[in-house]
Amino acid sequence: MTDGHGGAGFFQKAGDKFVFRLVIYAFLVLLVGFIAFIADVLLDRYDFTLFKQAAADGFVSGFAVFVGLCLFELYLYKSRGRARQLETDARTADTMLLAVAQAIPDLVFIKDAEGRHLMVNKAVEEFTGQAAQHLYGKTMADLLPSDLAAACTLSDSEPITTGKPCRVEERFTTAAGLRILDTIKTPLRNDQGDIIGIVGISRDITEKINAEEERRLLQAQLLQSQKMEALGHLAGGIAHDFSNVLTVIMGFTDVLKKKLTNDEILMQQADQILEASLRARTLIKGLFAFSSRQKIDRKPLNLNDIINGGRKLLLQMINERIAIKMNCCDAPLTVMGDQLQLERVIMNLAANAQDAMPDGGDLVFNTASFAMGDDFINTHGYGVPGSYALLTVSDRGIGVPEENKTKIFEPFFTTKEAEKGTGLGLAIVYGIIKQHNGFINVSSPPGQGTTFSVFLPLAKSV
Repeated sequence: MTDGHGGAGFFQKAGDKFVFRLVIYAFLVLLVGFIAFIADVLLDRYDFTLFKQAAADGFVSGFAVFVGLCLFELYLYKSRGRARQLETDARTADTMLLAVAQAIPDLVFIKDAEGRHLMVNKAVEEFTGQAAQHLYGKTMADLLPSDLAAACTLSDSEPITTGKPCRVEERFTTAAGLRILDTIKTPLRNDQGDIIGIVGISRDITEKINAEEERRLLQAQLLQSQKMEALGHLAGGIAHDFSNVLTVIMGFTDVLKKKLTNDEILMQQADQILEASLRARTLIKGLFAFSSRQKIDRKPLNLNDIINGGRKLLLQMINERIAIKMNCCDAPLTVMGDQLQLERVIMNLAANAQDAMPDGGDLVFNTASFAMGDDFINTHGYGVPGSYALLTVSDRGIGVPEENKTKIFEPFFTTKEAEKGTGLGLAIVYGIIKQHNGFINVSSPPGQGTTFSVFLPLAKSV
């Protein structure tokens, strides 16, 4: 009876050969004995005593040879058995190693010194979408674009050259998209210690990398939110204290003007003090707006009406090289807000877009309803679930550099020349939106201008 590998059949055949040889030896000994017997009978008649003795000795010698041959065959049989057992054990070990490699969820592969695949496990087949037979004998140059193949070939050569393992991060584009592999490659040696190839194992760390990047992004957004909150408290406190000081300055300046009616030069200087104080008061109002400490008059408002109503003012404020386009949704977007403050948001965003398009372009306003869910919040790192009115203000200007995106809402941050801006325009927008329990975000893909997205809670969600 044989097993699936034919091992028992092999031993059965070996045993049959051994018994067959013993039967042959026994037959030869019997033949020698029979000849000796015949010789004995014949020699009795002729009394050839010496020949009879020789025949008898020949029988004894033949039997001795038979016993010796039997012992020798037994020795050979056991020796062959041990060799066969070692061979079987080696085959079993190879089979077990292959089974282990196939069971490992990571990608396992063996390549020769020229980079040709000698073995791959099932994980490699699943990752590449190709059967092992298609991969055997092929190099990375046969399977990948030239740039990726060159990088893989370079890392393959390192353990062969240095004789030491190496660890690399490899990127591949598959049907599932970009995948990132953490790969360890080790030199493969023969019995003489010569390097004949490499053994590699790769782990797909795409999800880990994406999770770490998402966690880093959320942490950065949290820090930015905390920073803006801290700046708001600081700006509000400074604005409050400075407002008190400014009130005293303006009050005493009025007193001085009443007593300096006969001194025209001093009157002019007092007027300059008042003008500077008024400019300072404008800055203070901006700081109050950023810190969300100003008083607002909330009432139900249709955001579409505010956008359409601001067209005339925008036409007067924006230069004629900029085309204003308004695309408001048909459904009313009712929010609880202060109309003057929301109009200020529109004006400040339009002014920012104008500065970004010195040669002109399109300034586009869009409105829509928006359902903010957990997926959006988890992706962007801000928001509260609910229904919102969404206002987007887009331009085709120079855009916002990546390093400035986290700074543009900070008070007094500006890329303009000192005389051309205070750096409070977007800070005021941020404060007003925050005071309306809303959110604002900026996106600026390279070469595609800038889009500000404003989310205001719909009245039924307030």
